[in-house]
Amino acid sequence: MSKRLILNADDFGLTSGVNYGILHAYLNQSISSISLMINTPQTLEAIDIMQRYQMTCVGIHINITLGKPVSNPCDVPSLIDETGCFHKADWWFTHQVDVHELILEFDNQIALFEKLTGQKPSHINYHHRYDFYQHYPHLFQHLCETYQLPMRLERDEQGYGYEYAVNQSYFMQSHDRVEDYLIADLVEMPCHVGFVDREIMEISSMNMQRMEDSYLVNSKEFKNKYQSLGYQLVGWNDVLKK
Repeated sequence: MSKRLILNADDFGLTSGVNYGILHAYLNQSISSISLMINTPQTLEAIDIMQRYQMTCVGIHINITLGKPVSNPCDVPSLIDETGCFHKADWWFTHQVDVHELILEFDNQIALFEKLTGQKPSHINYHHRYDFYQHYPHLFQHLCETYQLPMRLERDEQGYGYEYAVNQSYFMQSHDRVEDYLIADLVEMPCHVGFVDREIMEISSMNMQRMEDSYLVNSKEFKNKYQSLGYQLVGWNDVLKK
């Protein structure tokens, strides 16, 4: 079996600039997978794009660090602040929440994905780098048993039913060497492609970096490099069960 690379574009649905940057990379065959946020400003626009272009490589990008829950706020009080919005990303590193509320919000976001798109997600991952599965192992067990979908993991977890794709955290910088990232037979490189618009400048600290990611994934040099190293671009649908 040839070596395989998943180039996954996160944050579909965040802003129009992100949506159309992802679409551009998708049509250019520069990415192999997309993760949709179901509770962000341009989710419905992203779903319209997804359906118009019959995208089947879209998974869910669970978001519980930006905006508001899809659950009734009364059902998830530990996940939100006094304004009814999710706690920010840094908050999670020093606080604990009710795992049952966490599971409920994950479940409700996945259910809403299926309702709005008319299809099941191709994979599961989440927004920001806090390691939910390490801190809430019951959540990880629940997702594996309930959905049986490939997932982005920080490590090969016991009980996971698919091949482990080595997760290279954030996408590479322009001065980095591709070969330093491609260190296994199955690698995922999450990326944040997008056109920079005013909205992304206001709501995300990762803004100008999206232009760099877009340039890299769409460049012939990058494609030629990973192909020369023996990697084939695949999606999460191509990840095999154990």
